[in-house]
Amino acid sequence: MPDEEALKAVTLHPAQIFGLADKLGTIEPGKMADLIVTDGDPVAIPTEIRYPFINGELTSTYKRHLRLYEQYRKRPQAAK
Repeated sequence: MPDEEALKAVTLHPAQIFGLADKLGTIEPGKMADLIVTDGDPVAIPTEIRYPFINGELTSTYKRHLRLYEQYRKRPQAAK
């Protein structure tokens, strides 16, 4: 599947299926959007997210990742 069609398959097409294409699915003035800025192809494994925007605002995922790391680092380990 070409990259452009793959992107539509996870953005525009679901919005159309759910009848929300007037509010979601493409980047246009007046529409809601969560976006990411990456350092490469967003579907390639080595690509890193540089800037996540949620509800149009720059957001940091650092604290969430740190919290999850701490939570699972302290979990009981299986007996060996």
